[in-house]
Amino acid sequence: MHPEQNEIQPALCPRETSSLRPSNVISSSDSEHVCPPAQIQQQIAIKRGCGALTLLLLFVLVNPSLAQSASINPPPQKSDSLGDSLRHSEGKEIHIFYIHGIGSDGPNDYDSLALRSSICAYLRDCTSPAGTPIGEWDYADQGQFRPDATVPELEYMDEPVWRSADEWRAAAPYAIHFQLTRANGQNLYVDELNWWPLTFSLKCRQIIASDASFVAPSKARIETCSRLEPNLAVPQRFKSYDWITPEDAARMAHLPPKGARANRELKTGLMDWGFSDAVLALGPLRLYVLDGIRQLILKSQEDSRATGVSDPGRHPVDPEFIIVSHSLGSYLIFSALDINQTTTETTAVEQSRNTFQRVLERTSMVFFFANQLRLLELASLDGPSDRNLATHLESWGKLRCDYLKSKPGASQGCRPPRITALNDPSDLLTWTVPNLPGVEVEKLHG
Repeated sequence: MHPEQNEIQPALCPRETSSLRPSNVISSSDSEHVCPPAQIQQQIAIKRGCGALTLLLLFVLVNPSLAQSASINPPPQKSDSLGDSLRHSEGKEIHIFYIHGIGSDGPNDYDSLALRSSICAYLRDCTSPAGTPIGEWDYADQGQFRPDATVPELEYMDEPVWRSADEWRAAAPYAIHFQLTRANGQNLYVDELNWWPLTFSLKCRQIIASDASFVAPSKARIETCSRLEPNLAVPQRFKSYDWITPEDAARMAHLPPKGARANRELKTGLMDWGFSDAVLALGPLRLYVLDGIRQLILKSQEDSRATGVSDPGRHPVDPEFIIVSHSLGSYLIFSALDINQTTTETTAVEQSRNTFQRVLERTSMVFFFANQLRLLELASLDGPSDRNLATHLESWGKLRCDYLKSKPGASQGCRPPRITALNDPSDLLTWTVPNLPGVEVEKLHG
């Protein structure tokens, strides 16, 4: 997920991590996709590991006809898979937003690397195996995320969520921008959006630390929560932070387990580390998460324009956007992009409504992995609102259609934008995506 991961010697993902088998998807030569070392393959039910992400992506890249479309009136048959869009961009500059979902392993999460590696393995003409980073890590730094901003006064059980200015700086969301340079085609751009830092103080201190003595110590999570690494390239920012002190981490690691083995693995992984994100995103932290994501999207646009400075042969930008999102990330990125009258005003919202609208209208494809839309919408029973994802998706469909009809020579009809929902029935936190007006939904089942 981070720049230095491009230097890792890759290993093949174990095929048991996905219910999809390569033999059902692509030829054996194409199925040897790249994934990071075995130490980061310790993912459990909250997200089926890098194997599932990569195999499902390749499934859509190579054979979109196997999808089960929910469209009542299927569009005219034509080849318009993600693979076709990447190989034949027709002069457009393709930008992919990748946003993680629940249970991110923070600095140890490799899904973005798996995504970029899969794209390059499919295209076969990338000049590096997974692209190269553009610039340094790009932190949200406006409004409440300014390095000198006042620490928010949020509390958990009468305890401050962030206890110092350094802790609040360590909670800032950030983006990493990648360029996938091609030898025989137009370059691609992947913007990796990370909102997980906002959740780690609460998850590490209040959930992981507490359950270490009550259920069992989760050694991998405790290690993640206790690693301090300032970002030396970006003053006053961090790559990881010691929300649990090294002394407490050492003590917790030696606590005896109490819960039944199967139960404690589900509790510390699925509930403590995964489901807690969904609860946080529906509460007061939601406004901070959305503002952070909006700032990162704006920074991604600025970084894209900046790449042309050193490339005099680059054609004028005609961007097309593709969103690849994991579980809760789907809910968050559309909530961030769809600015309406119910949206809470922040600096990013006030200054950049047109930019967010431009991104939505130029977004032609969206990929949802491990979908929780049906679950999250239980908190949005009050009809169209800032919290209702169906409202945001319908807005996207209308904006996209109006944009297509405004182009020279366009007909008065338009094909609705498409969501490809990739659902694994063995995933404990996946539900199907319902049919939505104004949006075409294709459903892939593992």
